[in-house]
Amino acid sequence: MSIDKKRIGKILKVTAIGTGVTFLGLNMIAKKKKGDSVFEKEKDQKNPFAGKKVVFVEDESDEENADGVRGHLEAVGETKKSKGIYDRYIKRAIDVVLSFGGLVVLSPIYAGIAIAIKIDDPGPVFFTQKRVGQNKEFFKIHKFRSMKMSTPHDVPTHMLGDPDQYITRVGKFLRKHSLDELPQIWDIFIGNMSVIGPRPALWNQDVLIAEREKYHANDVKPGLTGWAQINGRDELEIPVKAKLDGEYVEKESLLFDIKCFLGTIGKVAKDDSVVEGGTGEMSKQEISEETKENEKKKILVICQYYKPEPFRISDICEELVCRGHEVHVVTGYPNYPEGVLYEGYGKGKHIDEVINGVKVHRCYTVPRQTGIAKRLLNYYSYAISSTKYVLSKKCVASDGKAFDVVYCNQLSPVMMAHAAIAYKKKYKVPVVMYCLDLWPESLIAGNISRNSVVYKYFDKVSKRIYKNMDKILVTSEMFQEYFESKFAIKNTYYLPQYAEALFNPEICYKKPNEFIDLMFAGNIGIAQSVETIIRTAAKCKDMKQVRWHIVGNGSDFDRCQNLAEELKLGNLIFHGRKNIDEMPQYYSMADAMLVTMQKDEVLSLTLPGKVQSYMAAGKSIIGAIDGETRKVVENAKCGFVSNAEDINDLANQVKRFVSLKSEERENLGVNAREYYNKYFSKETFMDYLERAIKDSIK
Repeated sequence: MSIDKKRIGKILKVTAIGTGVTFLGLNMIAKKKKGDSVFEKEKDQKNPFAGKKVVFVEDESDEENADGVRGHLEAVGETKKSKGIYDRYIKRAIDVVLSFGGLVVLSPIYAGIAIAIKIDDPGPVFFTQKRVGQNKEFFKIHKFRSMKMSTPHDVPTHMLGDPDQYITRVGKFLRKHSLDELPQIWDIFIGNMSVIGPRPALWNQDVLIAEREKYHANDVKPGLTGWAQINGRDELEIPVKAKLDGEYVEKESLLFDIKCFLGTIGKVAKDDSVVEGGTGEMSKQEISEETKENEKKKILVICQYYKPEPFRISDICEELVCRGHEVHVVTGYPNYPEGVLYEGYGKGKHIDEVINGVKVHRCYTVPRQTGIAKRLLNYYSYAISSTKYVLSKKCVASDGKAFDVVYCNQLSPVMMAHAAIAYKKKYKVPVVMYCLDLWPESLIAGNISRNSVVYKYFDKVSKRIYKNMDKILVTSEMFQEYFESKFAIKNTYYLPQYAEALFNPEICYKKPNEFIDLMFAGNIGIAQSVETIIRTAAKCKDMKQVRWHIVGNGSDFDRCQNLAEELKLGNLIFHGRKNIDEMPQYYSMADAMLVTMQKDEVLSLTLPGKVQSYMAAGKSIIGAIDGETRKVVENAKCGFVSNAEDINDLANQVKRFVSLKSEERENLGVNAREYYNKYFSKETFMDYLERAIKDSIK
């Protein structure tokens, strides 16, 4: 027995020494080869856009890129993604251990595959290609060669006219089982890739790179496999693939990486991921007509506002497309919030287009501008033109038939729902409404009295519209009480808003400095009561370390700016309206976010969408607001709230926040994100919405 123990001990010792020597040897080779793998000595091969934020600009004078589009990338700023503890240390340690183990254990398989490749089509065993790595740095990726020596270089499979003619017999087997990717274990060991992450794009896939930029998917290491890989791989459209990559970045964690890893094993075992010769073409042989009928829905979306206007409906529609549905949006001419028509839009311009898989039709709309007359023209011009369009023969699904359901994303005015009702009555399909603004109560923000003729008229209009809805989803639990008491409507369901993936604590983190920065971000109208913030800033003038920021625009912007000048507030900055892609940059300037609202019993029922964005970004919240928002902030333990329009109490809450220790302030932000993950996540929202749409059809 003692001899056996000694022998086992010796074997273990020799194995440990052998493993250690092998690891050190491979590590030395990796360090030596690292520079060559990232074009260290080939400066002309480096990416000029490395570390920069980019957009894709279509240009017919350019050569067609690997995505089949003529155009080029343009830099629009710097990327500021910072690595978290998991990404920087834990994930890299896991990558090293797994890749080293893979190289050792799979070495016999490597040898077998190499021999098979040589016999089938003489030439190099490995195939290297320039790919896009972390922060858009170029690197050389390694694969087992699966295609003939005559195959064009740097061309993705889906761009080849007939890809099968180029794939070798061994290559077909390797690709089917994803074995051609095995040499990338070396790319992981060397540090250019990770086990889990977005698949590395070709250096000239400009459209994919630009789409991923929207979701910060270029800021992480590319992976051997990832979330998009197990949700479709080659058959995914570029916008869908990029969105899934962004979803991975948002959820990146040890548990999610394990989920992706196990999902990959399942995909490889079923052999259902690869569709050679195309992106966006589902393998029709594998998806029965019955499954498509049950899963895919044709959804007509009615909403007066859509991209490029800053509303979440655009993200919702794109996510529905990602989930396999057909989405057709009927919207207006973009002019919100300034009330001025966006440049490049209007009659005959961008009337029909496809944005990230969503078909969009823009109906004639008079810009809001200022004054009641223009506002009414704005409201009714869209209501009339959209109703006319949905009743026309032009408004049909891709199969030439009627849509399965109408989804009305109801903001102000409620009359935008007229088109939804008209389509419902003509085609006998259900309407699901998502109510974000209560009518006629939203009129109160415009100083219209509840006793006025205008209010009473719109009270009847609103009741008639709401009564015609088959299902009403509401952003606040208090909305449900309002609908039941005001209109005797009980078919309401609570569905709070979510925040876009770009509102992430790591991206929006503010590095501590000598200042305490407080920020309001959103629409600046009378209802938002930004005046309360400005007058509070005046009361806190003696707090020299506090700086105030207002990001946004709207009907009350000029008055608020004039008030700040009148009060001589040198510590308050108006930044104006910014695109949503720019908002994380501004969030990263703030220690806490501000939310205010007019004092009104019905307005207090609202939970403004900015609250979810604040919480998703992991920001503390300081507010002067009643009702639903106050309840959420207090339940989440993520900040301090005073009564609406109470300047003195808001000043006290600001002082209370400033008096906290740095780690206490950060804990409030952590609480915010945890509450968001539990109650307001995008996945929860979309699952509920998708279920509501399907149930309404049944």
